[in-house]
Amino acid sequence: MLLTLIIFGSLPLILIRPHYGVYMWAWLTYMTPHRLAWGFAYDFRFNYFVAIVTIIAIIRSKEIKIRLPMVLPLLLWMLFSFWTSLTTILALEPFSARQEWDRFVKIQVLIFITYLIIKEKKQIVTLVGIIAFSIGFFGFKGGLFTIFKGGYFRVMGPEYSFIADNNTFALALNMTLPLSLYFMYSTKKIYIRLALLVHNFFCILAIFGSYSRGGLVALIAMGTIFWVASRKKITTLIFILILAPLAVTMMPNKWIQRVSPMLESLNLPLLTGLLPVNLTQKISLNSSSAFPDEVNFIQLMDFGDGLIKKDAEILQDLSILGRFDAWNLAKTVANDRPFVGGGFGAFTQGVFDRYTPGVFRHDAHSIYFEVLGEQGYMGLLIWVLMHLSSIRSGLWVVMRCRHDPELAWSALMAKMIILGLVGYYSAGISLGLAYYDLPYHYLCLLVILSVHVKSKIRIRNEEERLHGKNQGRGHTFPVQWPAGTTLPGIA
Repeated sequence: MLLTLIIFGSLPLILIRPHYGVYMWAWLTYMTPHRLAWGFAYDFRFNYFVAIVTIIAIIRSKEIKIRLPMVLPLLLWMLFSFWTSLTTILALEPFSARQEWDRFVKIQVLIFITYLIIKEKKQIVTLVGIIAFSIGFFGFKGGLFTIFKGGYFRVMGPEYSFIADNNTFALALNMTLPLSLYFMYSTKKIYIRLALLVHNFFCILAIFGSYSRGGLVALIAMGTIFWVASRKKITTLIFILILAPLAVTMMPNKWIQRVSPMLESLNLPLLTGLLPVNLTQKISLNSSSAFPDEVNFIQLMDFGDGLIKKDAEILQDLSILGRFDAWNLAKTVANDRPFVGGGFGAFTQGVFDRYTPGVFRHDAHSIYFEVLGEQGYMGLLIWVLMHLSSIRSGLWVVMRCRHDPELAWSALMAKMIILGLVGYYSAGISLGLAYYDLPYHYLCLLVILSVHVKSKIRIRNEEERLHGKNQGRGHTFPVQWPAGTTLPGIA
């Protein structure tokens, strides 16, 4: 009831101030608070009402001009959205494609409205805060769950959402961690900094507790980039060397067994040295092992895990083979239909039977192969250029504003958004989440930041030009000549 009152009570405010509709829409999208309620609210489509009221508010507003900045990243985004519509018409699985396309278009409507409305610093910072702490709420909750359960159970995302799976949830947490760091670095209040530091640590624990190897790879990649780009490398390294082993020691042996082959394959001696087990030891259950008469809970879970997973390396091999099957399908479909691919829903059993008979269907297991298989080589090219051009806009903001006192906040934000995208690209090597809302919102925010900065610089330059022109004119005063004075040259 409270949730219903909050959402419907905000609708009149949205009619007056449409940007509140973007905030509410983002909150409902990323936090899915109705899934934390019960009764009719659990399945109620609150976001539809918010979306309709926001669109009405935009149409009736005299202040908002329906005009988009014609910059390259935005043009490529529009082209990619059009391209997905074309591939849906020509899809191999029309029914599945229409369902996925419908979901994708709804996401892009939110991105379009964000481009239209969000322009000022306060609006940008508020939206980023809502995104960060909507997903961060589940990260904090997952960190507590990991501590209280000793790390023996997987942390999952909110039900019936894009990130309900443990792997996708870990990816989303990796992407939002840098945004939380932005707010930590932006405030000078020590207690807020400490609270955000604790929050980030709990989110890292939740990533560990998800048992997602892709999430761990993203965390390592982001940590490396963060350290390299940091101006205080020694301080940052000390924090990493303290927090990483602390988080690892909170995890059980079954977690070590799952991630250790991956770390060995990455050839990272520093990280493998942090693990409290011998990674060269085979993980198997002795057939003669038996329980004592009295065992504690941890021993019970270790024993059960051994029964289920007699050899972790075999399971990892099976997981890798499944990925190879999905990637092979994507390549085969793209080679057969290089221009349009298979359309949305190309990773269904029907498509597997058609192109790779005898192989059971798998998830795409990669954002890159997902786009390749479903949108073809042309779609993949547009998608890659869209991301690269948006990151280029973000890097321009970082380089232009990092030493500018008035705009330094935008440089820090752009840097953290790019760091979040690094996590997305790293985890996305083995996770299929190419059409998730969050990366599109990040690209949108980078473009909005660059447009905002250019606008501020243009206004500042214009003010300086006018100020300089006024100074150059000087002041003219009337001169009083004595009566009867004859000026030279005047008769």
